[in-house]
Amino acid sequence: MQHYDVIVIGAGSGNNIADDEFADLRVALIEEGLFGGTCINVGCIPTKMFVYPADLAVDAADGPRLGARTASQGADWPQIRDRIFGRIDPIEAAGRAYRVESPLTDTYLGTARFTGPRELAITCHDGSQARITGDRIVLAAGTRPVVPPVPGLEQVGYHTSDTVMRLDELPARLGIIGGGFIGCEFAHVFAAYGSQVTQIHRHDVLLNHHDHDVARAFTRSAGERWDLHLSSGLTGVEPTATGIVLHITHADGTTGAVEVDELLLAVGRTANTDRLAVEVAGVKLDESGLVVVDAQQRTSAEGIWALGDICNTPALKHVANHEARVVRHNVLRPEDPIEADHRFVPSAVFTHPQIASVGLTEAEAHA
Repeated sequence: MQHYDVIVIGAGSGNNIADDEFADLRVALIEEGLFGGTCINVGCIPTKMFVYPADLAVDAADGPRLGARTASQGADWPQIRDRIFGRIDPIEAAGRAYRVESPLTDTYLGTARFTGPRELAITCHDGSQARITGDRIVLAAGTRPVVPPVPGLEQVGYHTSDTVMRLDELPARLGIIGGGFIGCEFAHVFAAYGSQVTQIHRHDVLLNHHDHDVARAFTRSAGERWDLHLSSGLTGVEPTATGIVLHITHADGTTGAVEVDELLLAVGRTANTDRLAVEVAGVKLDESGLVVVDAQQRTSAEGIWALGDICNTPALKHVANHEARVVRHNVLRPEDPIEADHRFVPSAVFTHPQIASVGLTEAEAHA
């Protein structure tokens, strides 16, 4: 069994931990998926690269209202997709190669599970097995999309934010389940490119975690561009000869059905704590399965820190990077720890119009 001074699980913001200051320590990095994490590969970076041409298309279509003789003729989906991932994929590959070849770390490509306090079993992608222990462990394994228990999903097939950006062609009709950041950004993108979008959301407004006045105004704007089913739920799906039928139940008990070509599930993300079996290590979770951390990013287990989307802190890349800097300092200098600052966290939704926020909503301020 190999023993390490430091083990980092996750090569998103966790990949920022080990640098030259760790040269005198024995460090292991474990990653089961893509290097760079959600943001670089399936989140912030590629989605915003899809949003920019979508904004151009919407603005061009809006030109005549302002006296400009512009028009939108849709989008060349393969060209946009290939341009974006032609840049993203080499970044991921370079990040992977750097870590695999780096003398600073032993890199394990595979899945890890705790088998005891600060003890891990790793199933590597090449079929080999490893068991390792560490004095200090950093959890940075992120989250994955939630797949709701809707009858028929496995039969018809579906997409999440992890896969929808690599579609072979632009769908003529796209169904989106969920009205949060992810669902609304993709609704804007696909509607701008020319897809007929149907969005189903269980609340009475989109972006319902935002200030209510903002959410209401955005919902009105969105309803002018694509088909909204609010206060509604997806109760079943089934394949047809020409697409996928979505069965919808509304809050008043009425039902309806819509046919689409592709289905995007955007109902949230869940922490990868279950796959890691963190409870075996004594790591406390909240009711959502997120790792509970203190101001120093320490978990309830001695010698284990956590950062990024796997924690009960805002799930944003700039937050994860800030937490990585805090964890890096505290792992190296436990005698002089510092605290993360989550007081003022800005965020944005890259819809059309774009929405930025920081601090409390009006409802939160009243509460």
